[in-house]
Amino acid sequence: MKSDKPFFFYLSKLKFISFLFCIILYCSVNTTAANLTLDSANTAYSKGEYDKAVKLYETVKNKGLEAPELYFNLGNSYYKTNNIALAILNYERAKKLNPDNEDFNFNLKLAGQKIEDKIDVAPQLFLTQWKNSLLDLMTEKGWSMLCILLIIISLLLFAVYVTTRNRSLKQLGFFGGTILIISSVLTFFAAQHKYNLTKNGSDAIITAAAITVTGSPSEKGSKLFVIHEGTKVSITQEDAEWSEIKIANGNVGWVKNSQMQKI
Repeated sequence: MKSDKPFFFYLSKLKFISFLFCIILYCSVNTTAANLTLDSANTAYSKGEYDKAVKLYETVKNKGLEAPELYFNLGNSYYKTNNIALAILNYERAKKLNPDNEDFNFNLKLAGQKIEDKIDVAPQLFLTQWKNSLLDLMTEKGWSMLCILLIIISLLLFAVYVTTRNRSLKQLGFFGGTILIISSVLTFFAAQHKYNLTKNGSDAIITAAAITVTGSPSEKGSKLFVIHEGTKVSITQEDAEWSEIKIANGNVGWVKNSQMQKI
């Protein structure tokens, strides 16, 4: 039977398939090239060619590949070249993607001992400390899984409440289900908060050797204090060329964006 569809229909379909094929081929070539560069970087690091390893790892990162192991290896390479600020920056990026990795945390602590600024953390209220300690018990994924589990169990308990005629089981189903539903809401907010901290956190590492923090976004602003490379700061406001930062002891001031890199 002869098709009623015009020729240009099949031509456009063929073009679409060719376009998809080109995209797949391009992604495949890029992935292969990135993997080859990564292997070369690993080889350079194992041979003690740390400057070369830095360049190769940076090349892989600039291709859009993001993985905690990549940042960790890049951090190790910078550490070996005595660039402590960029080592800390990449350890922090690795930790951001995988907060519970012991190697990431150990190397970050080791690099932190080499920076000049030793800033005491400002005391926190007991409730704030308790909340942060509780949130740090699990990652965002862990809190999410717990939330789903609590919802499933609560639904099962409500099903028991609806279907059983036993008074004790009805009470268990209703009150147990209610408690778990409330708990699931709390764990949902915990997961959301951890996600915001992990993905949308506004922390940065000072990469300039030494900078004077000012009281306003201007070089003519009043000079407040000096911080050095490797210091971790929290960004509280952003301007075109300046950012207001807060350090661990609570001090606040303005620095140029070019003097730091976001984690």
